[in-house]
Amino acid sequence: MRKQPKQHRANQMIALLLEATALEIADRGLDRLTTNHVAQRAGVSIGSLYQYFANKEMLVDALLMQKAERLMGVVHERLPPLLGGDIATVTRAVLLGIFEQVAGDPTQRELLRHWQRLNAAPVFQTLERQMTELCRQYLMRHVDEYRIENLPALLFVLINAVQYTTARYLVEERSLLGRDEVIEALVRMVEALCQPTAQQAVKRGG
Repeated sequence: MRKQPKQHRANQMIALLLEATALEIADRGLDRLTTNHVAQRAGVSIGSLYQYFANKEMLVDALLMQKAERLMGVVHERLPPLLGGDIATVTRAVLLGIFEQVAGDPTQRELLRHWQRLNAAPVFQTLERQMTELCRQYLMRHVDEYRIENLPALLFVLINAVQYTTARYLVEERSLLGRDEVIEALVRMVEALCQPTAQQAVKRGG
């Protein structure tokens, strides 16, 4: 059998270690995570793990970024078919996808519970950049439908408000609010900030 390229083997090892890290966090919780447990779960030596990650913090940082990429994958999957739709429909569909993704991933929920003490800033910044670009594309496509005076400022407020509200809600153990209530409140906020033009308002009013 032909020998696989080193880069391919490295990528396989990293994927294996991150999967093992995710499973350990889901089973034991973040505070009980150790590199020894990860190596055992992955079926590799601790020395092999340290060739790729110097400590458990680096493992968690890489896992955080991987989870962010998967969240964006949900957004990229849901958004394109809806680009021609109204802003409420688009916002609702994207938020529902994000909430469902996190709800079905115990590792992601555990990471969110501790995001304030993790190195989460690069992850939030990555999400903000990507979501800003997607929202910009949507609003530019509907430029005649909304009165946007300062697009950069609007997107900064929208993305961060949605991002941190969503994260805050998802870490609650027993929230007094239901998921749909939070999503609808965010949808209404987005609608309010993206004021329709007079022509579009009349059109919506029938």
